[in-house]
Amino acid sequence: MATSHFSSGFRNGVTIRGVPLVNTHPGKVWWVNNSSVLAPGAVGGSDGNDGTYQRPFSTIAKAISMATASRGDVVMVMPGHAETVSSDGGLAFSKAGMAFVGLGVGTLRPTITLSTAAAAAITVTAANVTITNFLIVANYADITNAIDVTATNLHLDRIEFKEGGTDLNFLDYIACTGANNTADNLTVTGCIGTAVDAAQNSFLTFAGDVDRLVFMDNFYSSTTANTLAMILCATGKDLFDCRIENNRMYTLATAGDLLIDNDTAVNTGIVAFNLIGHADTAGEILIDADGVRQFENRGTAIDTASGYVLPALDS
Repeated sequence: MATSHFSSGFRNGVTIRGVPLVNTHPGKVWWVNNSSVLAPGAVGGSDGNDGTYQRPFSTIAKAISMATASRGDVVMVMPGHAETVSSDGGLAFSKAGMAFVGLGVGTLRPTITLSTAAAAAITVTAANVTITNFLIVANYADITNAIDVTATNLHLDRIEFKEGGTDLNFLDYIACTGANNTADNLTVTGCIGTAVDAAQNSFLTFAGDVDRLVFMDNFYSSTTANTLAMILCATGKDLFDCRIENNRMYTLATAGDLLIDNDTAVNTGIVAFNLIGHADTAGEILIDADGVRQFENRGTAIDTASGYVLPALDS
């Protein structure tokens, strides 16, 4: 089957067999696949290939190296693709304006395994990057963090963080380790984390101030009493104009701030419609972020009870 190439895209769209297709990005599409399941007529993935659908690269890093920053290049990662990261920055999203799309569902999602060292981490150092539909697995004890963010306008979507087994775990999933405002406009949507190891900290951490955080529709489950807040801010650091909505958390923590742990009084934004099942029958502090406005956040520490608004309405 011949493949047509249109270097300037379809200016007015195109209809193929009655289905309209519209060119929605200005950049180039690169394909990555090191699985044994190939597209019809395709050859096995290799970084010596040209990165097309039928001649895909074998690593995401190769696609990044071939892309042009801020052009809007898209990397399509095929079902069954798997890579291992063994060092800090072993996989580095280092070119601005790129999108990385994982194809497949369940165990067929592209899988990135962090192994060999506690410092093994995926790093995001370039602005305006989107990463969607990947499975990230811990295969070493107490990996410091899965994704280390020091760039603005990152969108993480439908990422699942998973422990590989006993003592094969992450401490934090997403860590914004840079100075103030180096992770502004971070968006985290539809992500999942399930932890059973006692050495589990937080889903998302900040070392500096952050503006315009969007944290929505995420789920975090931890069967340990040692879990820290789902969102943890370093001492003296602020959340400005945040939107933290519709998240779900299950934890056996018996004390401490549960959804947000922040110690300043000048935060701004909306925290709404979050549900937290926990084990703190005394304090029940869901949100500690003075300055934000809260609406209909609910929690309960009782197995058979329905959650209630915390803090109480207008309190």
